Amino acid sequence: MTMEKRRTLEKEKMKKLILDAGIKIINEDGFEKLSMRKIAELIGYSPTTIYIYYENKAEIAEDIGIEIYEKMVMDVTNTVNKNKHLTIDKQLKYSFMQFIFSMTSYPEMGKAFIKSGSNTMFKMKSDDKNNENLLHQLLVKGYSEDVLRQLDSHSYWMIITALIGFGMNAIENQLYLLDNWEELVEMFVDILMYGMVKGSGK
Repeated sequence: MTMEKRRTLEKEKMKKLILDAGIKIINEDGFEKLSMRKIAELIGYSPTTIYIYYENKAEIAEDIGIEIYEKMVMDVTNTVNKNKHLTIDKQLKYSFMQFIFSMTSYPEMGKAFIKSGSNTMFKMKSDDKNNENLLHQLLVKGYSEDVLRQLDSHSYWMIITALIGFGMNAIENQLYLLDNWEELVEMFVDILMYGMVKGSGK
């Protein structure tokens, strides 16, 4: 292993240690009580060390949001690749459902993100023009195949906002613990799809 690779791994390990401590403090005491000093005490380092990785607690909240989002993107990508044989509307439905399931699979991280008041995930609007974003590609394909209604240029981000909002509400109210949780998710996604698929409501 090269020295550069070793340093990168050590940096990632340290940032995870800081984030895990931050999540614990936020969930137990609230975001307003989060401080570099408290994190340092919890993980056994000096506050100066924490400042090497994060300038302030807002950056920690931002990284929590980014980590959740990246986990969701990875899970949704796997779902998209697994369902390529299905019709485009079915691919979208199962991808939307996986987006929510993935988000609620990390409830402690999600609760900390909500309590932080950060809007990191909602600020990721640059993704709506990213050709590598599979959900965006599916929507474009649905339009080109005349399966989906042609919505305006902001439709992708509106859909993502709806999915994130539902997921955050589910985490805050622990809906993911309900026996009919999967049915609730499917019902929500069906309602979302109802406004997208051509011929719906006729």
